[in-house]
Amino acid sequence: MKLIDIISEVQFNTYEGMVQVIYDENTNSTEIAALMRALPGVTTVTLASDEGKNRETLKIKLITQKDGMAAFQALKQNAITKYPPIKVINIGQNTIEKK
Repeated sequence: MKLIDIISEVQFNTYEGMVQVIYDENTNSTEIAALMRALPGVTTVTLASDEGKNRETLKIKLITQKDGMAAFQALKQNAITKYPPIKVINIGQNTIEKK
C-alpha cells in the first residue's frame, strides 16, 4: 500500500477559535504567538486583542482529526506542559468554528 492511499483515507478538519493566554511577566506577546505557532496542528495564530499586561487573546486555526473542542483542549494541555511562561489558557468554547 502506498503512503498516498493511507493519507487519502484519513480525514482532517480545520477549526478556528479564540484563546486567551495568560503568561509570566518576562515574556512578550510576540514570543507567546511564536510559541503557540510551534504547537502541533496549529496553522495560524493572529493577535485578536491585547488585554493588558501578560494577557493576550489570540485567534488560532488548527488542523486535526479530532472534533473542535477536543483539539483545543489538546492544544491547551500541550501549551501549558511544554512552555513554562504560559500560565493559563482559556478557550472560547462558543468561538470554535469548523472551517
